[in-house]
Parts: sequence; C-alpha cells; structure tokens
Amino acid sequence: MLQRNRREIGRPLSSGQGGGDRLFGRGSDDIIFGDAWAITGLGRGGNDWLYGGNGNDTLYGDAFSFDFGASGGSDRLYGGKGSDTLYGDAFEARFSSGRGGNDWLDGGAGDDTLFGDVHNSDNFLSGGDDRLEGGKGNDTLYGDSFAEAVVDTGFGGNDQLYGGSGNDLLVGDDGFMIGSIGGNDRLDGGTGDDVLYGDTIFGMDPSCGNDLLIGGRGNDQLWGDGPANFFIQTGADQFLFARHSGQDVIFSFEIDKDVIQIEGYGYENFAALLPNIRDDDNGNAVVHLNGTVDQVTLLGVQTADLSAANFGFMGLSA
Repeated sequence: MLQRNRREIGRPLSSGQGGGDRLFGRGSDDIIFGDAWAITGLGRGGNDWLYGGNGNDTLYGDAFSFDFGASGGSDRLYGGKGSDTLYGDAFEARFSSGRGGNDWLDGGAGDDTLFGDVHNSDNFLSGGDDRLEGGKGNDTLYGDSFAEAVVDTGFGGNDQLYGGSGNDLLVGDDGFMIGSIGGNDRLDGGTGDDVLYGDTIFGMDPSCGNDLLIGGRGNDQLWGDGPANFFIQTGADQFLFARHSGQDVIFSFEIDKDVIQIEGYGYENFAALLPNIRDDDNGNAVVHLNGTVDQVTLLGVQTADLSAANFGFMGLSA
C-alpha cells in the first residue's frame, strides 16, 4: 500500500517546508513518503512521524529524491514488525547542497535496513545528526548513506547507532566514501555477534571522524575507521568494553590515536592490566579482561607497543 500526502504525484516541493504529518501503514507491505516524491530548490521536508506497522515496509522520512538545495526535516520513523527499510530523508540526493534532518529511526522487529539520511548521494549533501535503533533481528544500519561521492564539502553527521539484539552491521557514516568527511559517531552493537565500522567499509581519500565503538555482548568485530581505505586521514577512536563483552577483535588499532576504555572489570590503571595482556601465537596482543571469558584481540599490535595512553578505566567494580 502506498501512503502519500497530496503533493506526492507530479508536484515536487520546490520551496517552503512540508507539513508535520503522521502517517500510518497497515498490515501489508507499505511505502510511505513523509512529504513528497521529490524535494528540489530550497524546499525542506517537514518534521514527520511515520509508522510502518506489520509487513515489510519502506519508509522515506521526506521524499524519494533530493535535488539542488533541498534539505530534510527532523523525522521519526518506526518500522514495526517485518523486515523494513527506513530512509531518514530520501533514497537519493542529486546535486544537493542541503543537509539531512536530525532523524530518529527505529526498525522494530525483523531484519531491517536503516539509512540515517539517504541511500546514495553524488553531491555535497551533509548528513544530519541521527539516531538509529535496529531493534530485534539481524539489522544493517548506516549513519548517513550507503554510498557518498563528494569532494571535500560533504560531512557525515554525528550519529548514534544501536544494533539491539541480533547479529548486526553498523556503519557510522557511509558504506562507500570518496573525499568526504566522517562524523563523530557512537556505535553500540548490543547483543549478538556484530560488525562495527566507525566510518566506512570502503573509502578513497576520506577524513574519518572520532568515533566511539561499543561491541556489547557477543563476539564482535570493530573497525575504528574502515578496512579498505586509500589515502585515508584516520580519526582518534575509542573502544568501550564493559562486563560480559565477549571475545572481540579490533582491526586497524592506531597506537598514537586510539584508546580502549575498560569498565567494570576492577582494573584501576594500566599497570594492573598489563600482566593480563599477552601476545597470541600470531603475534597479536590479547587483552584478557577476566581470564579467557572476555577478551579483546588487537590485530597487528603487539603487547610491547601498548602504553598507558592507549587505555582508560571507567569503573572499578569487579
């Protein structure tokens, strides 16, 4: 079922602002647009509430397409039950110098895919400061977009991503970044075996943000910036491990920038922790937080490389 307001067919919103609408799906597979099919010029999406309900729904916080100076409203999207796809602003942004709205996306139950701003952007659009919650199921969350190709002036938003339960994929900014600048994001995998990328999966000349990655419970893989980046300007990232964090792996840990925050394991300082850091058979430093139950492996880093500057201690309770 297609839910739309009266502007949706044939009349792109080119000036002014869309209204603050509340749109509800039904039990079928719904497609809901918060404002219009396309927003162009100086148009701006309204601050809408969209509810998918049951079914495999597709929700667009503002429109399918942004063109030129269009900007998104600050929307709330709820997928509900089913495997939903949520776009905080639009599917695509073309030649747009506008900004995504500060959106709140909640996938609900099911295996959902959430985009804080758009699916793909070939322009100078800057991402909004979004909050994405996957909920139950194996979800995929992109803080800004799946693919962004900009030159120097595109900025990722400062996003908050929460995987919830299930085996989730969280990307702080974009799946693909070319020349853009990542935001300072917070990624929390929740329960399950999650994969977290602070900025991107693949990048050409990106400037990465200063991100906080929390694996949560489960055996997680954490990338402060991303695995396949060329001519990269890396960020200063933090990795937080609290009790019951599982057996996690940090990829591309940077000795001169990154910090591991440890909470709730009873360690007061680096001197107390150091006897529990040992290299494995492959020469990678393994931080044993409580024996062999909870541990963190730093690929490509040896114990001798680490210092007190690489660790912070947020709680002493054992």
